[in-house]
Amino acid sequence: LHVEVQRLLITSSTTPCVKKKAALCLLRLVRTSPELIAGREFAPHIATLLQHRHLGVLTSTMSLLIGLATQHESEYESLIPYVVHILGMLVLKKACAREYLYYRTPSPWLQIKLLKFLQFYPQAISSSSLEAPEGNTQYVAQLHSIVNKVLTETDVSDSINKSNADHAVLFEAVNLIVIWGHAGPAQLRDGAMRLLGKFISVREPNIRYLGLMTMSRLAQLEGSAESVKKHQATVLVSLKDADISVRRRALDLLFVMCDTDNAERIVDELVSHLMVADAAIREEMVLKIAILAEKYATDLRWYVDTILKLISISGDFVSDSIWHRVAQIVTNHPQGDLQAYAAATLLVAASPRRCHETAVRVAAYILGEFGFLIAERPGMSGEDQFRILHQHWPTVGPATRAILISTYAKLANLYEECRPLVAPVFVGNKNCVDVEIQQRSAEYAAMREAFSPEAVEDLLREMPPFEDRRQSALEKRLREKEIADGAFGATMDRNVWISRNGKDGEEGARQNGHANDNFNSVDRGSGLHAVEEEQDEGAASSYDENDAPPNEEDIDPNTSNAMPQPGSPDVPVGIPKDVIPAMRKAFSNLCTSPSGVLFENQLLQVGLKHEYSGSQGRVSVFFGNLSGAVLTNFRCEVDECEHLRMQAQGTQGLLEEEGCSVAVRTQAKLLLLSEVTAPFDDAPAMRVTFEYQGQRHDYPLRLPIVATCFMEPVTLEPGAFMQRWKSLEGQERECQEVVKAPPTSAPIDEDCMSRIARIVTDGLKFGRCQGCDPTPWTVSGAATFRTGAKDMNGNNINVGCLVRVEANPQAGAYRVTTRTLHPICSRAVKNVAVVSIKLA
Repeated sequence: LHVEVQRLLITSSTTPCVKKKAALCLLRLVRTSPELIAGREFAPHIATLLQHRHLGVLTSTMSLLIGLATQHESEYESLIPYVVHILGMLVLKKACAREYLYYRTPSPWLQIKLLKFLQFYPQAISSSSLEAPEGNTQYVAQLHSIVNKVLTETDVSDSINKSNADHAVLFEAVNLIVIWGHAGPAQLRDGAMRLLGKFISVREPNIRYLGLMTMSRLAQLEGSAESVKKHQATVLVSLKDADISVRRRALDLLFVMCDTDNAERIVDELVSHLMVADAAIREEMVLKIAILAEKYATDLRWYVDTILKLISISGDFVSDSIWHRVAQIVTNHPQGDLQAYAAATLLVAASPRRCHETAVRVAAYILGEFGFLIAERPGMSGEDQFRILHQHWPTVGPATRAILISTYAKLANLYEECRPLVAPVFVGNKNCVDVEIQQRSAEYAAMREAFSPEAVEDLLREMPPFEDRRQSALEKRLREKEIADGAFGATMDRNVWISRNGKDGEEGARQNGHANDNFNSVDRGSGLHAVEEEQDEGAASSYDENDAPPNEEDIDPNTSNAMPQPGSPDVPVGIPKDVIPAMRKAFSNLCTSPSGVLFENQLLQVGLKHEYSGSQGRVSVFFGNLSGAVLTNFRCEVDECEHLRMQAQGTQGLLEEEGCSVAVRTQAKLLLLSEVTAPFDDAPAMRVTFEYQGQRHDYPLRLPIVATCFMEPVTLEPGAFMQRWKSLEGQERECQEVVKAPPTSAPIDEDCMSRIARIVTDGLKFGRCQGCDPTPWTVSGAATFRTGAKDMNGNNINVGCLVRVEANPQAGAYRVTTRTLHPICSRAVKNVAVVSIKLA
């Protein structure tokens, strides 16, 4: 087929209309199978097409050329003179047919494509090594004149359409200047910086967004730092913009412009803004603040204080890698008083009973290593350190308890008065259901009997300095996250800012790395890494096969075999039977988790990340190709629901009839913006279809968008809770179910009830209402189900929800009761609560 399409494209007798269609058809074929065209043989035909007088043919040819250069960049470098000539005709001579004038701008779409193509070849342009037919450097001078004219003659227009078109060309010209780096003319760089400084202060959000993004690229050039710093105050104002995309770009620019001179002010501003920042941007802000505080800290005590502020303000978004880095830095700097300062500061931070778990972890580690440095201070003895840390034992998770166990062993080794306090903890956890806690407790309890005092001293001495790595783990994680944000799929043309390797330092976006990095690194940056960590800790090992939808009837019985019958390629392959139990467990887990893997087999991995605010939600779905071949005709359909308003956008072709192609070890991406309008108790259906090696696959899935996602916690006093509980009595308002604990599960005790409390608060998003019952075997909570629907007065319609989980330790069972004004709401909350308790 491609041979016939090429023939139509290059034949001189073909009409312009057919040539345009042939170029776009060939582009689609090349994206699917890059090896179809040999670049060196086809480049002369492209050169002929670039001399065509029809601007429609030129525009389609440039689309094809960018797609070809994406695959084989070096083989099309000889076409640069033709591209510069066309650009000169449009910009300098305004040579353009009337029908291609857009608000008096000559074919802005073609100008953009020409500039994008030139960004692939910064060295060829800047070094004057063009292989022009005349063999001279006139094209370099002409290109400089073109870019200078675009910079100097573009202005804001009264017509928003003309302004958008002109600024689109302008920003591509600025991108080209940035790509050139110091090899380009200095006056162009200075002019670009002046223009960007004007654009980041305008009211139009689109122009401000592009200005911030482009200035962050320009700021990476050596010698540009001082020019960028002049706009620091303006960028800080954009950090408080109503548009979250503008805030993200402002954060990127602040991150790039930061150095030792302004680091403290920028970090302090970011920390202050973190208190009011949206959840969607907090994780990125925390990561970048931690990197800046480490990279530019003139006093490491300030660095420790900054990380503690991050934990206190937004502890849920402080990943393990951040506090691990604190431990490494404190351990690797024995000189001065940093270790003693960190130990004293963290002991004070851990003193309140209500303390974030991350603070407990880092305090436990640092006090275990360096607590002896402050043991002589008032109120900081070994016994005081143990009591402060141990007050958090009932409320922290297994991973933190494992760290505490090791800290207790070190405290007992240093201080004899701690040994009688620590010994019962070891004995009480020798039979703990968590293997790590059990092993540590048993080994530390038996250590003094099994080894000599000298050997025990040797085993429990402080850790040696960590190996100094060239790249911080935080910077690596940020790079992986930005790679994932930029990786959309094989059907997209390459983004020069993501794909350039930045080996010259000045000519690429150093933060973005490679778009073609391995698929595993992309997964870690796109929210799937959280699932890998949970599986490492055994969190996925105790799931029940009968937990949650999708139900059996959701899976088409005709498509549930792992492989198609021989000779029947028309029969689609469905979800393999052996995958269905794991898929149900993954769905159930994602109903109360922010990210994870929804589905996975040997061909496809579907990862999901979702976040909610009030009645609105944002769901990102990632489709990763795990096979050894391209997945073609890849489509995704999301069923419409009466109770949800949804907007979908994704990789080009993903939501269309023809589908897209997902290359090996790459991803396609789907973004869903949803708003709930009424109570519901079912999850939206999503169908994924594709072809693999000629065989069609059809996977019916369900998205974990459930009613509890739209809950807002409410804290009630015991009297108010019981009053509302009694007022909601009635068969239609109450929903109840008894859950029997599995025979292999641990007995119901205080630790078990702590897990149930975390399910109610963290998983169901209910506020904990303590003191409602005299018995410790009951957990009560309250929340409001938010909707976007309006009543007659224009106010949002919301539903108050109450839940109680009562445990019977003797019977090994739980009774879950929910009461709301809406029966569907009661049933929905009960279903999610029952499934979560089964998985606990």
